[in-house]
Amino acid sequence: MLMFTAVVFALIYFGKMATSQDDSAQLFTYTLVAVVITGFSAAHFLYNFQLSRVDRSLSLQKKMPRYLGILLVRSACLELPGLFATIVFFMTGNFYLLLIPIFIALVFYLLRPTPATIAEDLNLTTEERRLLENPDAVIAETEK
Repeated sequence: MLMFTAVVFALIYFGKMATSQDDSAQLFTYTLVAVVITGFSAAHFLYNFQLSRVDRSLSLQKKMPRYLGILLVRSACLELPGLFATIVFFMTGNFYLLLIPIFIALVFYLLRPTPATIAEDLNLTTEERRLLENPDAVIAETEK
């Protein structure tokens, strides 16, 4: 997302692409606000909803692939507004819109999965937490 934003910024900044400042620019900006609100809301609610549906009685090896899928959905919901903001910036040339992908990159960093957050999100037992913190342990199995 940030690489795409950097390429689009370079194209606009160095004058390789023309931008439009007509009525559609305002429409795209308002649409962007709706996409950002929807994306962040969907990321939050889908993440919590899907986490609540993970069976706590499963082993850690069965929980982790489900957790990975949940993280993937949250990441997709967060990335969409950043990509759309870059596209709207490309069309309008409004440099303030570049704050959205930068903010989303910061959110990705803050929401990155760590052993502590994984253990908290999945309500792991003490034994599962030890297994999660062991770098040599097998913590995920995929079903065939």
